[in-house]
Amino acid sequence: MGTQGGSRRAWTLGLLTGALFAAGLVVLEATVVWPDGPWWVVALTGLGAGGFFGAVMGPVLASAERAMWQACGEDLTWPEFRAAAKASRSGRVPADPRLHAAATRLTVHQLVQHRRRRRSTIISCSLIAGFTLINAVVGNLLALFAAGAIVVVVAAFLYERVRLRKALLRLRLRAER
Repeated sequence: MGTQGGSRRAWTLGLLTGALFAAGLVVLEATVVWPDGPWWVVALTGLGAGGFFGAVMGPVLASAERAMWQACGEDLTWPEFRAAAKASRSGRVPADPRLHAAATRLTVHQLVQHRRRRRSTIISCSLIAGFTLINAVVGNLLALFAAGAIVVVVAAFLYERVRLRKALLRLRLRAER
């Protein structure tokens, strides 16, 4: 059992997330932070930060995906793993009993990971939102949008637990029939 590609997957995820982060940062810098600055400084800053972000996030995302793959506990192909992961998020029971068992184990794994990260996520997002609101009071009104976005992220994170519990309930009820 192992993920497809291993380090190749980490590189792919790193390049993708780094490129998205760099593009967003370049747009933000060019329009809000430093609109009159030289374009090459903005581009180099975005590329450097995007490269660093991708170098960190690629292996982290690949590791999380590998842990999910191992939580399935079955020798699944890539399309089967994706089907089990989709079933674990939606609660729709696959016809194949192997995929059903893998989806149930994957949902339990995701709930355990969510429970483990819950307190630290709420505390760190609360601190970031607080500092962002202080920044907005000091004079940067754009920070209000950032604080609102952080609140939306926390709400989505908290709803994830409810959604996973419902999916697990559906998967377990179908197994009992």
